[in-house]
Amino acid sequence: MEGRRGERVRTRATGSAKSQKGFEWEIAYEDLSQGGCRVDDPRHGFELGKIVTLEIAGTGPHDAEVAWRQGDRVGIEFLRPLSERVFNHLKREEWDAARDADRQVASRLPVRRII
Repeated sequence: MEGRRGERVRTRATGSAKSQKGFEWEIAYEDLSQGGCRVDDPRHGFELGKIVTLEIAGTGPHDAEVAWRQGDRVGIEFLRPLSERVFNHLKREEWDAARDADRQVASRLPVRRII
């Protein structure tokens, strides 16, 4: 198993998760890094190896893969890491600034073609 990359911080961020089947539920994040997060999942809504879409404190959507499960605890790896700016705001619990930074990052993502 590959080692953890980057700083991991405890957080009080809340948000939501949405499965590929369209089920959506509220979640509380326990810790967060640019590459992933950990949450409690007593409902067992996260299926190992499945892709989920997360909203974290108003930022997102963040597509991620359910990487591991230990009882009710689940590790989730983002398919595209959080930007350093968004992560820094989230770790300082600056929710509004994180949302603003996320919108700025999203507006600069490469576009394959305009329809």
